[in-house]
Amino acid sequence: MASVKKPKATVKKPAKHEDVDYEKLGRVLANVYETGYLDANRAYRMSFIKGMLGGFGGVLGATVLIALLLWFLSFFNEVPFIQKVTHAIVQSQSK
Repeated sequence: MASVKKPKATVKKPAKHEDVDYEKLGRVLANVYETGYLDANRAYRMSFIKGMLGGFGGVLGATVLIALLLWFLSFFNEVPFIQKVTHAIVQSQSK
């Protein structure tokens, strides 16, 4: 039997951000606030809350990642990469 070749699917690449006219976008956003379509105070409040939650999530994620790394390293008696540093710390504590 002869094998049947399937046609390759073509995928369109998304437009680059370079194609966007940022000055025009800024004017449109300013117009949204000026016309009263969107309450500026509410938008600022939501932006603040979004920033606070994003910062909190980043700190929480970094804390969990470091805790997992330290937990993983606790399985080893010696860590070859930082053996000199840990040896110096142990020596300074024993004095």
